[in-house]
Amino acid sequence: MQFKTGLMAILAAGSAMAHMNMNDPTPLSYKGNPNTQEANIDYSITSPITAAQYPCKNTLKLLGTADGAAVATYSPGQSATMSVEGGAFHNGGSCQLSLSYDKGATFTVIKSFIGGCPTSSGGTFSFTIPSDAPTGDDVVFAWTWVNKTGNREFYMSCAVVNIKSGGAKRAIDPNEKRATVAFANRPQVFQANLGGKYCTKEGVDTQFPEPGPDVEQDAAAVLGPALICATGENAPVGDSGSGSGSGSGSGSDSGSSSSAAQVSATSTTAAEMYVTSSLTSISTSTQIPSNTPINTQTTLVTSTYQSLSDILSVIPITESKLTISSSTPTGGVFLTTGGAAVPTTLTTATSSSAAVSSSAPASVSVPASSSVPVATTTSVSQPAPSGDASGAQSGACSDEGAWNCIDGTSFQRCASGQWSAVISMAAGTKCSPGVSANLNMRRHRQRVRRHGHGW
Repeated sequence: MQFKTGLMAILAAGSAMAHMNMNDPTPLSYKGNPNTQEANIDYSITSPITAAQYPCKNTLKLLGTADGAAVATYSPGQSATMSVEGGAFHNGGSCQLSLSYDKGATFTVIKSFIGGCPTSSGGTFSFTIPSDAPTGDDVVFAWTWVNKTGNREFYMSCAVVNIKSGGAKRAIDPNEKRATVAFANRPQVFQANLGGKYCTKEGVDTQFPEPGPDVEQDAAAVLGPALICATGENAPVGDSGSGSGSGSGSGSDSGSSSSAAQVSATSTTAAEMYVTSSLTSISTSTQIPSNTPINTQTTLVTSTYQSLSDILSVIPITESKLTISSSTPTGGVFLTTGGAAVPTTLTTATSSSAAVSSSAPASVSVPASSSVPVATTTSVSQPAPSGDASGAQSGACSDEGAWNCIDGTSFQRCASGQWSAVISMAAGTKCSPGVSANLNMRRHRQRVRRHGHGW
């Protein structure tokens, strides 16, 4: 009895820290699903999913079993509602509802919600099954969510439903304007922050590249486009949502290019360089504002490293020497300037006693040789990746989800059959070299001086 009471207390505490999940229709492995056996209950159903858990947090293995029996029946053209529950709603975000008739191989969007999804209480949302939606049994009904604030994550809950003809249909208002798009031509579900093509910005309600014809936008939405992970560029509207997050964004030359990062000169506005990993909560961003020609004498470089301690167990060790190697072989590192595109060498330094987030003036110049050193006042270099970097992998991989730690200072992951770009470890951490199922981390004990201007 004491053990059971303690277990219930732990589960209750976990619920208090919960994120969000769909609760109607009741999803697979949900404690409230009447078909779910106790052994198959997912007590972390509110958590975001990883690339290895897509789609549906690996619950589609229950299709065809008693646990996978349909929990609702809809008909083409029918209006209905679905609901969400949980605790941490991350100030909302954007959601999509989609249907899969092929056991999760593809998901066709039936409605998109831009902003205000979910609400602080979870919320109830209306939708209409497309009038030309195919009928069928054991159709997968999916709710997906990209959160507005917090770590860059992706959530997905899936329920099993039947689509049958002859059910109730809503009356169509003759003044209603709805785009006529055949079900077969509707976009595929948007996927992001899973180590694939798309990423999302923090603090905005993501505008889906292809939301489909049925869209509901919150009046208070803070709109922001999705990002192409490899370049940091805004995803164009109308970009194909098919397989939008399942493919590797690393490129065929990941970790094997011996050339320096390329500078792409497209305008004289501010440039943004992004290094994005398959770990959704690890990112490095460097912004170089520049509104003058390419011979600009001085510009400000700001680097930000988010702590790994939020998601990884860290073992302190006494060591202060750290070399950080950062690169974006996936599509290159892009610097927006006013001149022609030239190859450049980027060098960034971080002292062993520096704060995690630092700013330092840097000198940028472009001589005729097209070599562009960017130097700071700190002591550790950050070169562009080279094909002969010890331990770096490239091209196809078969061990899905495997990690490759390179010399303890950087890492990459096997995602969607391809090795990702080489990603630098966050300041103050090292990994254990080699390929393994888990990325083993260690934290360096360093003395950090706090400055008056904060972190």
